[in-house]
Amino acid sequence: MKKRLVIASTVMIALSLTACGNQSSSTNDTSSSVKTAKKVSSSSSTSATKQTDKFNNNEYGVMGYLMLSQTSASKLANTTRSTGDNEGMKITKNGNTYTFGVFPMGHSANVIVNNDNVTVRYDENADGTGMGDKNGSKTYSKDELANKYASQKDDIDKVIAKFDLNKDTNTTNNQQPVPTDLDEKTEAVLIYAKANGFDTLDVSDDNKAKMELSTADNDRKTVGYGSDGDVQYQIDGNNVTYWTLDHSNDTPAYKQKMVEHTTTLSELKQEFYTAGNQRQTVDIISDNMEED
Repeated sequence: MKKRLVIASTVMIALSLTACGNQSSSTNDTSSSVKTAKKVSSSSSTSATKQTDKFNNNEYGVMGYLMLSQTSASKLANTTRSTGDNEGMKITKNGNTYTFGVFPMGHSANVIVNNDNVTVRYDENADGTGMGDKNGSKTYSKDELANKYASQKDDIDKVIAKFDLNKDTNTTNNQQPVPTDLDEKTEAVLIYAKANGFDTLDVSDDNKAKMELSTADNDRKTVGYGSDGDVQYQIDGNNVTYWTLDHSNDTPAYKQKMVEHTTTLSELKQEFYTAGNQRQTVDIISDNMEED
C-alpha cells in the first residue's frame, strides 16, 4: 500500500513539473511575441519619419494643392505661368504660406505648411467641391502626402523651380526700393489701373465722373467710381495687397466675394507711370480725385 502511495505521488509531481514547464514556455513565447511586435512598430515609425523628412516646406506646399485639386505634379509643372493677370497659374510664397491663384478666374487657395500637417484654405462650392463662393478648409497629414506623392518628387521640384518658390516673394519685395515720389492719390490710381485695366482710366471730355478715394469699414482704402469696379487695398512699404469683386460668373455684384491679389508699388510705377502719355492720364485723374 505504501509503495502505491509513493508511485502516485511521484506521478503527480511529474505532472506538476510538466505543467509548469509548459506555462513557462508559453510565457516566454508571449514575451518574445511582444518584443517582436514592439520592434516592428518601432521600425515602422522610424520608416515613416524618414519618409516625411525627405521633403521640404516648398514640396509640401505643392503637395497640399495637388491633393486639393486632385491633379498631377506633371500637369501643374506644364501649366502656363501667369505674369500680371494674364491667363495661367500664379504661385507665390510668404513664409510657410503658399498662394495658388488661377487667372483669369481669380480663384485662389492658400496652403499653410505646419509641423506635422498641411492646411489648405480654398473657395468651396455648396456641394463641397472647390472653386465656389464660400470658405472651405482641409487638413492633410505630412505622412499621407509623402506617401501619395513620393513618386512625383521630380515633377514637384520642377513646379518649385518654375514658380521661383525657393526664394521668399515677400522678402524679395521688401528689398526693392520704395518709390517715395508717389503720393497717396497717385498710388490709388495705379492700383485701380492694375485691377481694372489702364483703359478704364477715361479722361475724355465727355467723362465727368471723378474717381473717389475713401476708407472702408474694414480700414482698407477704397478707390473707384462708386461701382462694382471699386478696389480695396492696403500698402505695407513696397508691398500692395488689393481686393476686387469676383466677376467670373453671373452672380449679382452685391453677392460676389472679394478676391485677393498682390503687387508692389515698384511694379505699378514701372507698368503704368513710365510712358509719358500714361503718366499724364494718371496725373489728370489723381489731380481731380475726390477724397472722403
